[in-house]
Amino acid sequence: MKRAIYFLLVITLIMSGCREDDGDSVIVTDEKSLTQRLEDILSQSNFPGLSVGIVKNGTPVYQRSFGFKNIEENVAYTNQTIQPIASISKSFIGVAVVKCIELGYFTLDTPINDILYEDLVNPKNPSAEILVRHLVNHTSGIVDTEEFYISSYYILSGQNMSSAGAQMFQAYGITQREPRTLEEFITSYFYEGGSYYSPDNFMNTDPGEREIYSNTGASLMAYMIAKASGMSFRDFMSTYVFNPLGMDNTSYQYKLPNDNYATLYWDKETPLPFYDFDSFPDGGIKTSNEDMMKYMVNMMAGARGETNTLFSEEHYKLLFSETSPTYTVFWDVDPGENAFGSRGGDIGTTTELHFSAKHNAGFFTLSNYDEVSADSHGEHYDEVMDQINESINEFFAN
Repeated sequence: MKRAIYFLLVITLIMSGCREDDGDSVIVTDEKSLTQRLEDILSQSNFPGLSVGIVKNGTPVYQRSFGFKNIEENVAYTNQTIQPIASISKSFIGVAVVKCIELGYFTLDTPINDILYEDLVNPKNPSAEILVRHLVNHTSGIVDTEEFYISSYYILSGQNMSSAGAQMFQAYGITQREPRTLEEFITSYFYEGGSYYSPDNFMNTDPGEREIYSNTGASLMAYMIAKASGMSFRDFMSTYVFNPLGMDNTSYQYKLPNDNYATLYWDKETPLPFYDFDSFPDGGIKTSNEDMMKYMVNMMAGARGETNTLFSEEHYKLLFSETSPTYTVFWDVDPGENAFGSRGGDIGTTTELHFSAKHNAGFFTLSNYDEVSADSHGEHYDEVMDQINESINEFFAN
């Protein structure tokens, strides 16, 4: 399931030197040797597929995909393959927040109840005033419970419910049903009388006091963007983010049938049904290597004050300004390195996006591999990513 991922962004890009030859691995010196190294790593891993994008000096220099988007049908994962990116989606909410600030809808210090139609009250701390900034740095006192996953996730219609993957979902309480709107989810989770409302959806803390990663808090922020703008959140993102960046194959909804979608896997023997969730803004973007590269290049340029494609240089600066020691506006931050990033994990998908504005370099990885549903999966993912990161660092050093 989606989990709280606390990732201290430590980027050694460019400064890292090549390691000594251990006699077993390809030494990375150029694109060809990097491809060979990554192919070797993937062939010895449990990853079905992997897609990699790398930027040097603000320019894409490497885009390559490996393995399979569908093992059963022997279909390769390509740069056009579309898959969910999980919690990297929250960085896009951050972009939308800053766009709303530029448009004058609210500021980081606006109380959320000035935007919501009905006041949202923390029952454990009724006098607490939650601000927009508390949502974007996960210090609002709003938390995810186990009920969040059961209440939000659903299997899409038309999927084979007798498959092993579908049975795994059902064992956890996730069923095949029609989606609810974002507003219906927010109402059911945050307001007394809602079907998934509980005092346990909140902590007894003051806003800003304690950092607890919150998917539901991120989706609440997206709901507020919709309310403030008078547009659906999907339409807002298409109008102000996806379309200006030319992300033509990016959306929050599966548009089936479409042969470009990757099959997600629990393991190589267990494909998963297509699924989605009512709280879609917090992790539901589906995109490709090609579109992700457009996003990362723009974000890197914005962090360096070199573009005004989405908003003014001043507002790009705001997007990448600290709101806490850990976060900017939903982006992880390592202020000493002027480095930013995001990591996502959900059922059948794990993703990374990291860049250094200081060195004008970065990379992302997308995989249809599950690292969140079992501890052994997480350990394997970390081992494989250590090898991938080392390979990319060698590439940067040459």
